[in-house]
Amino acid sequence: MEKNLTRISLIQKLQEDRNDESWNEFIDLYEGYIFTIAKKMNFCDDDCYDIMQTAFVKIWSKVSSFEHGGNAGQFRRWLAVITRNSGLNHIDKRKREQAKHDKYYDDQANYLNTVTEPEIEKMAEKEWAIYVTNLAWKNVQDDISQTQKDIFEMTLDGKSRSEIAEALEIPLNTVSVYKRRVTAILQKEIKRLEKTAH
Repeated sequence: MEKNLTRISLIQKLQEDRNDESWNEFIDLYEGYIFTIAKKMNFCDDDCYDIMQTAFVKIWSKVSSFEHGGNAGQFRRWLAVITRNSGLNHIDKRKREQAKHDKYYDDQANYLNTVTEPEIEKMAEKEWAIYVTNLAWKNVQDDISQTQKDIFEMTLDGKSRSEIAEALEIPLNTVSVYKRRVTAILQKEIKRLEKTAH
């Protein structure tokens, strides 16, 4: 009887105060119980933890409206119903996620079935050219000056020779010379990589 009174007192305290201390006390007392209820509903441990978290959120939002009639086990039954409903919500959520997951792979399969071999070959060549150029650029960066790097990168960004010269405060002719020098170094490295790859 004393135990039941303590629980009713805790519920009343939670309803009236709704502070961290009473809520933490409530969790300490009931988290194992709610986990056990979820486990008895044939959920795995990971699902049980998720369901328990969802149940606590629902309990927090609904506990103020709970009315204890003094009947033994009434509150525990209320918790079990919330846990069951949280389990159903968990299943619905997982089904939606699975459906989205399945649709993603269905869409991917449908797309890949429409791609022809010539299209794959064209894509392969295009992507290889981009890949080997980026790799070559990465390999040669230590062999060129910062100014040369800046010129090349600004060129890739679509900047004109005059814009680069003004931004870097160098002669216009220097931009052209450095650009040609970097291009030659890059092309040489691309050829080396192409030869190695073949």
